[in-house]
Amino acid sequence: MSSMLVLLLTACNGVSEGAQAGCANATILTAPTATRPRDPDLSSPPGPPPAGDGATYCPTPAGPATPTAEPAEGFVATEVVNLSLDHSGQEVQAVAVGDDMLAVGWVEEGEVVVALARGGNHFQVRPVDRGSRVSLAFSTANRLHVAYEQDGQIHYRAADQGVHPADAPVLTVAAGQNPQVVVDELNWAHVLYERDGSLYKARHLSGEAWYETFVAYGSDLTVIPFYNERELVLWGIPTGTYWFGLFLAAPHNGQVRLFRYLSWFNVWEQVAAFAIPPGEELLGPVGLDYHVAGPDEVWVYASWVTRRPNTAPPRPLYTQPIFEAVNPFYPVEIGNPHQIAAGLNAARWRSEGAPFDAGLQQRVSVPDPAGAIQLEVYGLAEMAGAADLALRVGIDPTGGRSPDGASVVWSAPQTPAGFSRFSVSAPAAGGTATLFLHATLDSDDAPAAVVWDAVQAQNAVVVNGSFEGPFVRQSTLTVPEGWQAYYEDSGNSPIAGRDAYTVYGAWSRDGGGSWSAAVPVAANRDATSSTTGAIGAEAYPAITTAMEPPTVAFFYVYESGDPPAGTTFLRYGRPAMTVCTLGTTDCSSPPGTLLLPRDVVRPSRRLLLAADPFHQERSLLIWDALQADYEHKDIYATYVAVR
Repeated sequence: MSSMLVLLLTACNGVSEGAQAGCANATILTAPTATRPRDPDLSSPPGPPPAGDGATYCPTPAGPATPTAEPAEGFVATEVVNLSLDHSGQEVQAVAVGDDMLAVGWVEEGEVVVALARGGNHFQVRPVDRGSRVSLAFSTANRLHVAYEQDGQIHYRAADQGVHPADAPVLTVAAGQNPQVVVDELNWAHVLYERDGSLYKARHLSGEAWYETFVAYGSDLTVIPFYNERELVLWGIPTGTYWFGLFLAAPHNGQVRLFRYLSWFNVWEQVAAFAIPPGEELLGPVGLDYHVAGPDEVWVYASWVTRRPNTAPPRPLYTQPIFEAVNPFYPVEIGNPHQIAAGLNAARWRSEGAPFDAGLQQRVSVPDPAGAIQLEVYGLAEMAGAADLALRVGIDPTGGRSPDGASVVWSAPQTPAGFSRFSVSAPAAGGTATLFLHATLDSDDAPAAVVWDAVQAQNAVVVNGSFEGPFVRQSTLTVPEGWQAYYEDSGNSPIAGRDAYTVYGAWSRDGGGSWSAAVPVAANRDATSSTTGAIGAEAYPAITTAMEPPTVAFFYVYESGDPPAGTTFLRYGRPAMTVCTLGTTDCSSPPGTLLLPRDVVRPSRRLLLAADPFHQERSLLIWDALQADYEHKDIYATYVAVR
């Protein structure tokens, strides 16, 4: 199901408290707007909440409501909008949702860019200032607060509705990095940021004055605000009061730590700490969501992504070498005599610079199954420079055809510049055995050739050991009669291990007082539980009680595909989600549900999500996507809503 959600705001004067004439004729159900329609004068110190301006504000359209008799079934994505067509190098960093406005911020070529939409899907995109990090937040009356980092300083701008922040005056907050701006219950800005391994909060007093306080040690902070709105009865705070709070997440010393701030007490409190499992690394910031389900039920969720690197050593990008006869003129003339150990011909394979792991094998009969098999061969290695090339011969007494079989007995590897004798023996294990002539080149851009000649065996009947029989076609290869070529093609071979990505979730149902353990909720596994693909650095929880049972959805980018090691091939990333029953580990199967079809979304890496503060059952989703040239990018936006 897909529908376009358009945001509108209308002021209606002189209407009664009942019908709200002019607003009651709306054809879709609506949700109430904020009770405080004005922002404070930033040149004056904060005061009590304004009583209003005498106008009644119509609710913002929220789309068709799900009928009570038909409970919501899940999150759906609405129409996709492209915010930045034909740009390159954008790093999307911030998104904010207002009552009838949307804002997206990114950094492009050293400039902070903000895209602003008022009442629809057309975005005004303008650069704001030089900078490297940006954060956005709307007040309840649609003042856009912008904090950004420039040369180690945190700057701040506030733009009222109808004004782009590029035209707003700039204030300096403090020295720091990675700013995160939030708005308090009186619509004043608070900026949180890092400096020298510590986290700070600066509260805007008025004018150019800010009050800075230390919060905790940490980095890569994430913060979300929440508000009392004279309704909640929490933590012993009197009812009928305005206050706001913050949940902050920041990693420190191998832990994900969570803090809670309540403005009524003006105190920070660490409420939880989750150890990152050994061998795993945290990839990005922590996602947070807060949802009031009832007077005594306030849910808070945190989520993050880790990666456990594959410990198996990477394998070179092996390709098919060229198999051929040393003497192409046999038996009329002799060619390449320096590559012939005996007789008039030999077998060779070579590469002009690509690594290979290849060989010849022959399955032979064993006259005495109770005896021993002895193999002797002469081998030669030719290469340019100090290439990593090794030759060896082997016997599989069981007759197996895989050179990787556990029953293969190998000689010691050699790299002979002239013909050298290779030998190996193994007890017979039946009436057949397999002989292997093997070579491995692990160097790039190093031409190399491997030559084998004069194969002899005891207690094994070898066919065409002198390689003076005809060379025949084996698929696209030319091999000596009686022998079979084999090689590893890394592009079509299973990868020996993959990085494991895990989305973790943790929750509290009492407003952050007590927390569950951190549990895996999604991973880069397919339906067969095989590890495949990757998960992006960000994962965002979105709580809803509109479904039965109540659920939490985790949004992230899932990148499908497993490129061979050492290549520049890309995985194909698309926004995805995993849905869990609220407060449990009962979740949908990994790697999750892809939100949009492949013909709509090009490969994506970064993802941002912002909850709509006026409609609890929808959020704005932002992600970047490569264009067809794999260089330029677009930034896309869509609502995900419960339907």
